[in-house]
Amino acid sequence: MTLSEEINNYIAQNRYRQINSVLVWQDGQMIAENYYNGFTKESRNVLRSVAKSILSLAAGIALDKGLLTGLDVPVADYLPQFRERRDPLHPLITVRHLLTMTSGIYWNGGIHYHCPMMVQLRRSKDWLNHIADCPVTNLPGSHYNYKEFDVILLSAVLSAVCGDLYDFINRELYLPLNIKSGRWYKSPCGVYYSVGSGEDADEKPSNLTAREMLAFGQLCLGKGSFCGQRIVSESYLTRAVSAPEDAINKNYGYLFCLGNNWYACRGYGGQRIHVFPEENMVVVIQATPTARGMAYDDLIWKTIAKQVL
Repeated sequence: MTLSEEINNYIAQNRYRQINSVLVWQDGQMIAENYYNGFTKESRNVLRSVAKSILSLAAGIALDKGLLTGLDVPVADYLPQFRERRDPLHPLITVRHLLTMTSGIYWNGGIHYHCPMMVQLRRSKDWLNHIADCPVTNLPGSHYNYKEFDVILLSAVLSAVCGDLYDFINRELYLPLNIKSGRWYKSPCGVYYSVGSGEDADEKPSNLTAREMLAFGQLCLGKGSFCGQRIVSESYLTRAVSAPEDAINKNYGYLFCLGNNWYACRGYGGQRIHVFPEENMVVVIQATPTARGMAYDDLIWKTIAKQVL
């Protein structure tokens, strides 16, 4: 039985009706490319938090170009709302804390994708002031808490040093990877929020095809190079997808999820780019998000890993 057939059977047996595409690329060739629900290689699917990892590499490119002067630079150097010391710990929050979700800013994620704190933020006309008014409940760098606030602040910092952030990502990352995407959603105060999924009338989804997601995984597998072109430095990418010995959370890098001999870009509802460096392999999964917040990692471990790893 081929790998594609194994994947088909597993999806059917588990009634994973929301999966739209599964790609497996290894050693320079596609070894499985399965589409469902009318999807094709041209179809676009929501990214959700996979976009966080894209933002991470944008930070790496800004660092390589000297636009971002360092990862341990205080956020207050770029965002005036954090220079006002509304919280005495604001001066201690750095860019690295945003990348590792350790800013210490209070966050309650709610259940699945229904987050009251994001609802409150969306009602605000000034997202940065709203976040700056939130208390810092943990010493920056001492506590990991997966939250949207840190990503929004990182987006604002990058906008401050790179100019229009979408234009920067499109020019420096998307175009070299042959990726096409609509402009990301922008908050009322002008901050790009890439996790926008298009449910709201004024949101524009950052949708990519499965093959475009694969290209991003290939860039990571290539240690920052794609088709012979250097896009982000190997040194930054290595740090982004690994955890130092003193890391607060050894399963999280710079907006990348980390595992045993793998790392991944993960998004709500099952969006996945899993990279396996030792096997020279990238796995992509796209799905339609539902209120249940489904994930399909078992598909990777019980079919693909069983046959390939």
